[in-house]
Amino acid sequence: MEPSALAVVGLTCNVVGVFFLANSIRFRDPRRALAESLAASIKSLDKVRDIALNTMQVVIGFLFLTTGFLLQIVGRWDYEYTTLAMCFGIVLFAVVVYGAGAYTSRRTFKRLLREFFRAQPNWSFTEDMVLTKEVGTVLGVQDSPDMTVEAYVQQVRLALGMTAPNPKLNSVSDRARRIVLPGR
Repeated sequence: MEPSALAVVGLTCNVVGVFFLANSIRFRDPRRALAESLAASIKSLDKVRDIALNTMQVVIGFLFLTTGFLLQIVGRWDYEYTTLAMCFGIVLFAVVVYGAGAYTSRRTFKRLLREFFRAQPNWSFTEDMVLTKEVGTVLGVQDSPDMTVEAYVQQVRLALGMTAPNPKLNSVSDRARRIVLPGR
């Protein structure tokens, strides 16, 4: 293989590497980001998934770097089919790795959601139905037009692996009725 072919293959690897580096930038631990997002006054999973400014910066950086590398490839390419086949193989491998990574990240996100909500057993899903619907969608909870809010919340809690919330006892007589005394 000639040096120009190696340069083209190397630059193709650089393009793939830059893609993965740009997509891997994160500024906070996912558990902390999830906890901060759900503890905020406006609760949304969108804050965990995307921070608009960082996303914009990554896209712009990716476009500039990719354009520069592709221009170098075109300038050095000797138009041999062997080089083209190797570059295609590298890109195909990258697509497979990306698919595996996307699948793994979705599973990790679901696991983090379950971990967070299991640590919050009395979380009130009925207070923020928009967030509850987002969580349900992520976990694949189906709803129907005839489903009640309580039934949907119960399905979300089951998908999270949570037990039923502790009932709030309103009065002394309610608490006394629910306490099972030995020998009675």
